[in-house]
Amino acid sequence: MMSKRPTFEQAKAQFVHRYTMEHVPAWALRQHSNGCYYAPQFRTDSEWYAATLFHGEPGHIGTRNECFTNGQTWPLGKWLNASFKR
Repeated sequence: MMSKRPTFEQAKAQFVHRYTMEHVPAWALRQHSNGCYYAPQFRTDSEWYAATLFHGEPGHIGTRNECFTNGQTWPLGKWLNASFKR
């Protein structure tokens, strides 16, 4: 049975590890082993939501508490010399 897609607000509340230029999770502030910092995957949370599949949607990979995002836009490139600050 197909689950209902969460609303935009529900998805933002549930998936706090997304990394956009509007939402910076704590993990993104840590330096990677390559000496750089991971860059935001999307410019906005709306872009992230549109590019993300949630549990029960066709093509979703993972469990109920996971989402699957594809088509990241990397507005600043994939790596930064310093952590991104909003």
